[in-house]
Amino acid sequence: MEKQTNKLKLIMITSKSNNYISDNVNNEGYFHTKISDLLFDGQKLERTYDKNWLKINSMPKKIEKVKPKSRINQRYELKEGYPEGDLTPKIISYSDFDDNYEEVRGLYTYKYDEVEEGFEDVEFEVNVIEEVDGEFEMKQLQYTPKYNFLDQIQTHPKLLPLKPCKLTHEQSYKIIRDFVKNNIDSKYAVITSDYDFCFTVKKKIELYEPRQYRVDVNLMHKRRKPKYETRYQRSREVTVFEVAPKSYNDYTIVTPFEGDSYEELLSNIDTYLNELITKINEPLTECECCKGTGVIFDDNN
Repeated sequence: MEKQTNKLKLIMITSKSNNYISDNVNNEGYFHTKISDLLFDGQKLERTYDKNWLKINSMPKKIEKVKPKSRINQRYELKEGYPEGDLTPKIISYSDFDDNYEEVRGLYTYKYDEVEEGFEDVEFEVNVIEEVDGEFEMKQLQYTPKYNFLDQIQTHPKLLPLKPCKLTHEQSYKIIRDFVKNNIDSKYAVITSDYDFCFTVKKKIELYEPRQYRVDVNLMHKRRKPKYETRYQRSREVTVFEVAPKSYNDYTIVTPFEGDSYEELLSNIDTYLNELITKINEPLTECECCKGTGVIFDDNN
């Protein structure tokens, strides 16, 4: 019959930058780690965003657990002012008290001595599930990308960010839409369609000279005589960006963000968004020479 052991089983991920260790060897969804209070080579481990994974400097050589303070010499002592006798000795051992001295319980005080806490070695074994050839940092993901089927079944979930990944059309559309809404400069552009199914941004192009037009301010009041005001159009609008998460009229369907790793995915998202908002917020004015048939960049803004 195989001898059972209480050996602590651990899994570990190593890399050039960081090492991580966990006792959740079966990747259970509901799991409470037992190693956060242990000492690894004399030190407690650094916590990460995931309570079941801790950061460690190197492969542990020794693991210890702190032994709590223990009570020794437990006893009952006769209270001051009561005489010693055969039925009331000055000290009664803890094990004898309940059986033989029930009638005089109120005359005694429970006392003990404490032994300071110490350390106890923990038997353990470590299985290195991955040696990352490069930099690796375990951190909470801002997005939830999709991975190919083989990577999902062959790779530990904590290592999936190292694999090629891709966002959905809907995720990508929301990222773009939210970013533009939060960063658009209303002086140079305006959002004219803002829905879950389509998004349009139009560029404000400053006219090379204001265009005069007349407006009847009493148009909505049928009983009043027409009253005209002269107003000036100082800019015109042209569509500079439009996108949709799926087929809708003539809108361009968003191209999902992707990358050869999660870090590359983030980099690709940042690059795209920065280039897009630069284009949207770029000051433009009509070219005076061609009377508005072309535009020029306004470097003074």
